[in-house]
Amino acid sequence: YCTTGTVSPCSRMSSLTVLKERRATLVDELEDHIDGLLEEMVLKQAFTRDDREDVLCELGPRKRIRKLLDIIDCKGEEVAGMFLLTYNKLYELKTEAAAEPKNFSEYSKIIQKHKQVLKRRNESMLYYNSRHGEKILFSEHFVNLLIVNGHHSIENKKHELLAFGQQRIHLQHHSVEQRLINAAQLFFTNGVRPVKKILITGVAGIGKTVLVQKILCDVGNNQGYFAFDFVIHLTFRDLNMISKPISLRDLILRKNGHLTKMLDDILSNDDKLLIILDGFDEFKHYKECDIEEYVTEHDQPGDVVHIFASLMQGELLPGASVLLTSRPTAISYVPIDCIDRFVVVIGFSVNEINDFFLKYFQNEELALTMLNMAKANDLMFTLCYIPAFCYIICSILKESKGLTSESPKTMTDIYVQYLVVLLKSHTQCRTVTACRSSSGNMEEITETVVLLGRLAYVKVLQHETLFYGNDSEVQQLAGSDFVSTFLDKTSVQEPYCTVDIYSFTHLTVQEFFAALYYVLVEKPDPDVRDSEVCHQQGMSAGYLDLFNRFLSGLLSQRNQSLLARHIQLRGKSKSEFYVPWLLDEIRTLCETGANILNHLHCFFEQQNSSLAKNIHPKVLRVNVSDDPLSPMDFGVVKYFLNLVSGNIAELDLTATNITTESLRDLQPLLYRCEKLW
Repeated sequence: YCTTGTVSPCSRMSSLTVLKERRATLVDELEDHIDGLLEEMVLKQAFTRDDREDVLCELGPRKRIRKLLDIIDCKGEEVAGMFLLTYNKLYELKTEAAAEPKNFSEYSKIIQKHKQVLKRRNESMLYYNSRHGEKILFSEHFVNLLIVNGHHSIENKKHELLAFGQQRIHLQHHSVEQRLINAAQLFFTNGVRPVKKILITGVAGIGKTVLVQKILCDVGNNQGYFAFDFVIHLTFRDLNMISKPISLRDLILRKNGHLTKMLDDILSNDDKLLIILDGFDEFKHYKECDIEEYVTEHDQPGDVVHIFASLMQGELLPGASVLLTSRPTAISYVPIDCIDRFVVVIGFSVNEINDFFLKYFQNEELALTMLNMAKANDLMFTLCYIPAFCYIICSILKESKGLTSESPKTMTDIYVQYLVVLLKSHTQCRTVTACRSSSGNMEEITETVVLLGRLAYVKVLQHETLFYGNDSEVQQLAGSDFVSTFLDKTSVQEPYCTVDIYSFTHLTVQEFFAALYYVLVEKPDPDVRDSEVCHQQGMSAGYLDLFNRFLSGLLSQRNQSLLARHIQLRGKSKSEFYVPWLLDEIRTLCETGANILNHLHCFFEQQNSSLAKNIHPKVLRVNVSDDPLSPMDFGVVKYFLNLVSGNIAELDLTATNITTESLRDLQPLLYRCEKLW
């Protein structure tokens, strides 16, 4: 081996001996590259995830390098050789950089300046209801996300949240296509062709934007992604504000003015450039990406949709890498042929949920207590697999100081308690007594909730998740104290004005408020439960599934009672009509054998076992086929069948990906089945 160059694992000296002889030098050389080296070793299956965690538990990069070398020493000659190959690859990259001409020094300075900008912009994590000016360090609160190779079916148009159970089951079955990876491995070659274009999908709240922030933080801190000199981050929320033709060069400079002098050089060296485009499903032109005219030069003006499509197709900056994020419902409009790797973010595992609670509560004993409370509630813990829900549940537990006798049993219960907690924390009204003594205050709160609900309801009907400051529904909310708790605001600087864009903090929060609006007003216009209205609005089957679950939960007696303490309920007529309608629908579906799953969820949301006495189908058929079901779905089926007596003429579980565990859980009910599919 050579002390001033690469190290050959094929030399007479063994690889283990080389590492022992050069140990001190390697600690000095590699302390800034520990994360990238770790990911390479995991990718090559030389290290396990536990090995990686053992290294990362060490305090400081130099101790981590020493721990890494200790583990390699235990694993033997083959792993030592693989590590030396990884080291050589890193050394070659350094050598190439050193061989650049002298003008490279200015280029290198811009690289470092850009990394500092990325670090500054991404060092804080914005939680959903954090106070103005509150700073939460990303590095201290980030919890690892599970990401897997593979992608959603393009034809899967069902509600995003309902797809979560399918992803979880595939992961539990160790699907070959959906192999666990980590962020640093995204651009590693798949052995067929270079990985240049990556599509990252995942349901709302699963952590796609947080994953992007993790990448930007790592680049800013010189931790991995060494193949790229520059990473440019663009969001479709910002791109939506550009209505005139613009060049890619000017598009980048809108938020990266520090790159002005060197941008032409950066774009000329496009194989060292990564462009991240976050939130494709929020792009107002997402259905128009099948274009015939391309933009081919970075200083050539064009419509934003043409620039995006040209980037994806490789007509513009053909050497650049592009990372695109989107919810599943929009990915059928992505130019799929150009994607080299499909990746799905699937949220947390049990270990990550534990980490999240620990980092949220900042006290090990308190975190464990709250975690055990969540685990005792099946629904709560199931929802914790989705990071956004995990945060909401932690908020409820923190503000309520644990669970009371009114602990949430359904998804609607959780959102109602979340609403109540945030209303209490963002108003002067801290107790029920104070609320009741201040009818004016309650009336004001109710009016704001109705306005928020109206905004959510109108936009659900219009299939929109982004709203602009000049929307009449948004303008009516101006001046409200706690609107920022539920709405995210982004301000975009235009040439002559600043434009504000709003969205609910989470897609399901929008659907919850839409259902709450439907409950609070006498006659919603248009009435979304009118089948003719659904047809006119172009709503496909399943689009309103979650809305209807929230509606049923909000019309239940217990949630009506809880809400009445904090906002004014205007009559209970809807509940009186809704429950008989729901029972009649379930009776009909049981007799016809049509798919019944979402109606069973609505029945579960009522949490009133006595209602089952009013369901008397002539024949009891329960069909939940052709939907990969989550543990929560199976729990709902079990809840219903336990309440309905008599033989089950037919139970259809075809193509539900049912696990052995779920079958064992359903076993007592299976004996009642005359036919089981």
